[in-house]
Amino acid sequence: MSLITTRRHAVSTVVALGVVTALGLSGCASAGDSSGGSTATGGTGVVIPQALIDAAVAKAKEVAADEQFGGSLSVVGIVGGEEGDAITAAMAPFTTATGTAIDYTASQDQSKVVQAAVDGGNPPDLVDGQGSGLMQDFARQGQLLSISEIVGDETLRENFNQGLLDVASVDGTVYGLWGEADSFAVWYNTATYDGPKDASSWTELEEWATQQAATGVAPWCLGLEAGGGSGWPGESWIQNTFLKMWGPEKMAAWASGELPWTSPEVKAAFERFGSIATSATLVNGGPQTVVSTSFANYADGMFTDPQQCQLSLWGNYIGGLVTANNPAVEIPADMDFFPVPADNAEGGESEAVAGHVLYAFKEKDSPALRAFVKYWASAEARALIAASGRWSVANNKVPLDAYPNEAMRASAELLNQAKYLSPGPSTTQGSAVISAWDQAIIAYVQDPSSLDAQLAKIQAASGK
Repeated sequence: MSLITTRRHAVSTVVALGVVTALGLSGCASAGDSSGGSTATGGTGVVIPQALIDAAVAKAKEVAADEQFGGSLSVVGIVGGEEGDAITAAMAPFTTATGTAIDYTASQDQSKVVQAAVDGGNPPDLVDGQGSGLMQDFARQGQLLSISEIVGDETLRENFNQGLLDVASVDGTVYGLWGEADSFAVWYNTATYDGPKDASSWTELEEWATQQAATGVAPWCLGLEAGGGSGWPGESWIQNTFLKMWGPEKMAAWASGELPWTSPEVKAAFERFGSIATSATLVNGGPQTVVSTSFANYADGMFTDPQQCQLSLWGNYIGGLVTANNPAVEIPADMDFFPVPADNAEGGESEAVAGHVLYAFKEKDSPALRAFVKYWASAEARALIAASGRWSVANNKVPLDAYPNEAMRASAELLNQAKYLSPGPSTTQGSAVISAWDQAIIAYVQDPSSLDAQLAKIQAASGK
């Protein structure tokens, strides 16, 4: 089973429970409600303004040159449920414009499902994958259509950060199309947090955290338990820490496998994470509580009475997790964020990112498929995803007012303003490496002296 897929589905399932509250969508019009000028297009809970739908239909007609292709395209995706509805809602205008149905199937075992279909000689037309690791494998085997050819490199450069294009490329050709994108930040309780929100360095935040710990309330919240995927929330900490310490060039080297897991740079990022996660006072409950606390309850301590912790470093989907457990919390009124502090200017210009990458199989090439790829690359299609409120999106031409609330707009702006967007190894490396990484995180938190041995195990799993 792909661990990336499994954990993303787990987050999606929990987030869906609280996303309406988190994003302030409870007052939006739904299907059949003409008062709000909005239409639900994908399923329960997905509410998109009609003007955005009309613009997407027009874009689909444009890229299809008003042709009615008919037939269908198969897409294997990552997320189901209401998050899957958000994906299919954004695909629906293509069907309206071209008559081509989109058969979307979500799988928790996406990598196995896709590989089995390829091995059986009948791959899906398209895959909406978690990250680019499997995509790069298929591209190197010569099995994928060139997105550079279909969309055009100039258009791609105008609409997507170069860092995203780089990890979706093989030998200079883009084979993957970034869609949904997760940004990462430090989240806090607006009523109680009194530390720096514009820290000039991680050291400045550390100094506040040490003072805060002395009050008896831990500065940091953290939970690493996730069943078979336990440890994975630590990936966000380590990748963000690495990027802010060493910058995007070394992040790219680590993501590609050129920089080994046993390098001093990777070890330093683990140690910064460990200085918090293994501390009896800097993290809520100490290390044994950290490894036994579910990721779904990661940040709840910010809103307990008495308060248990003050800060959480995680992706922009954290809002849904918090509000699922704490319905009275409103975002951003009660919970807001600031960028992860950097150690240097290059780190300050960079943001870590993870998300979905779409790719198409060469043997399924058709005019309808090519038109769909052009549509999916467009700001008009991505604006529908933004309007769903579940993710920020990679296309930087999507207007911020497409997002349904201030917090999501700010999250998207964090990505848009970054000079470099840097996906880490959780996006680019295979499931065996990620599994070893997650196991190493748990083992390291339980026994800090084992770090060198744990890094060696991850490196061995990479096969390099």
